[in-house]
Amino acid sequence: MNLLNIISVTSLLLLGLLLTSFVILLAIAIIFNTRAGMKYRELLAEQLDQLRLGEMLTALGIDTNSYLSRERAVDIQQHMERCTACTNTQECDTRLKEETVDADTISYCNNEASLQKIAAQQKN
Repeated sequence: MNLLNIISVTSLLLLGLLLTSFVILLAIAIIFNTRAGMKYRELLAEQLDQLRLGEMLTALGIDTNSYLSRERAVDIQQHMERCTACTNTQECDTRLKEETVDADTISYCNNEASLQKIAAQQKN
């Protein structure tokens, strides 16, 4: 074998090794990020259960798991912050106990527009 063939074969093996390393590292990164995202969503679910927002979702017929998986984490965080900052807690508690909550009649809720949109999307 001449020198050019040796260099070509060596280069090809090196590129193959680099490509294999890249694919393995990419797979590891995807798995790590998926697990981190699942843990973050579980944390959001725990926080959601502690707020009236979780009860409101249930009362509106919005599945909590689908809410957590379909909505952006930033939006969920904003919904939680609005719920925490709400001053209409008395009316919210009263309506939630009645169990006749309709998306069209939640004008007292800080998340009214978002929840109406989510409820409409879930119906379709």
